[in-house]
Amino acid sequence: MTFEDALEARMRADKTITGRIGGRIEWGRRIEAISAVTLQIVSDPRPQHMKGFQTVRSTDVQIDVWSATAAEAAEIRDVLIDRLVPPAMVEQVRFQRAMITNTRGGSEQPQAGQTQRFRGELFRQSIDITFTHDA
Repeated sequence: MTFEDALEARMRADKTITGRIGGRIEWGRRIEAISAVTLQIVSDPRPQHMKGFQTVRSTDVQIDVWSATAAEAAEIRDVLIDRLVPPAMVEQVRFQRAMITNTRGGSEQPQAGQTQRFRGELFRQSIDITFTHDA
């Protein structure tokens, strides 16, 4: 199981998270429905020594929460932090305690054009989180 699959499975198995966003979790692309969460790997170095790759590594992930209101986006952000920071085991992938390196919030104004998916203001909260794992 890849790190990405394990993190997504961890989120989907958590009833507190899915109670807020349903199954709207995607890697690398914004989902049309809201409230939703998108994930993107920011950094995933592969530490190694002379005998090969180390089994434990850190991966930096940006998690974006998309919502219709600023309050709901902040609430979902706090739920994600609460549920994803503690250590966990997902199948054969062991997550150590994660570290929050930054959070940011704000809104996105609609852009003109035929491909616009959302109407009106869309609120986003971003979490920069470092996962140490053995995937």
